Amino acid sequence: MGFERSYQLKNPSNQISFTQTRFCSTDRHNAKSLPYKPSVQLSSWFITGLSDGESCFYVGIPKNNKSKLGWTVELIFTITLHIKDRGILEQIKSYFGVGYITKHGSNTNQYRVKSIKDLEVIINHFEKYPLTSQKLGDYLLFKMVFDLIKSKEHLTVEGLNKIVGIRANVNTGVNDNLKEAFPKAIPMVRPLVVNKTVPNPDWFAGFSSAEACFLVNIKESTSNLVGYQVWLSFTLTQHNRDELLMKSFETYLACGSLEKSSRGVVNFIVRRYLDNLTKIIPFF
Repeated sequence: MGFERSYQLKNPSNQISFTQTRFCSTDRHNAKSLPYKPSVQLSSWFITGLSDGESCFYVGIPKNNKSKLGWTVELIFTITLHIKDRGILEQIKSYFGVGYITKHGSNTNQYRVKSIKDLEVIINHFEKYPLTSQKLGDYLLFKMVFDLIKSKEHLTVEGLNKIVGIRANVNTGVNDNLKEAFPKAIPMVRPLVVNKTVPNPDWFAGFSSAEACFLVNIKESTSNLVGYQVWLSFTLTQHNRDELLMKSFETYLACGSLEKSSRGVVNFIVRRYLDNLTKIIPFF
């Protein structure tokens, strides 16, 4: 699913310490009991930005004894969020007019679209409001399989070989069973995605809803009268394959800096109080 931030407690950057604490809403109240009350209508670019951070374009090729070739092809578009954000998924479902929401794990819900007819709505959206991160590469491969299914090529051995070749560069690749069953499948070269800059303010808001952290730090300070210092930081974290996109945020917001991590991720961070006060807070 890419570099996801929904699974908060599994992310090392969210571990609790004395100087750095992040509160999950489920620690403060029962998120399941909150009614869904949409405050604003999600824009098209917001949904694309959120999808750049939290969506998955899944291509599956499971065995199917009822199929003439013994295999079937399934495409699934998903967006997975914490249960506290079910309202966002409800708005996304309303926006597209297709799909459904299901429980996914103990603390997350997932919006899913599976049928080819409904997936056409999703495809049309991303053609008009394209993804900006490297997830665009997953989408382009996903769309290749979608087009093959639309033309019924997945019902032929040749078509299945093409799809297995595409699957080699989507999600987790192909397993040993698929390699053995389709030895003639040629892996598809992953589309080259040249990182673009922020296409729209709503895209940035959506992407931040998926990947941002608004952190309040309190640490001991001998130079402070009360013995403690409070400082704020706005952070966006992404896989280092999107380093150029993250770097562009420095220009877009006219503040912040990019920091690389040994974990294969890059962090865009705004620590300066005046920048948070005059640029980050007014933006949101």
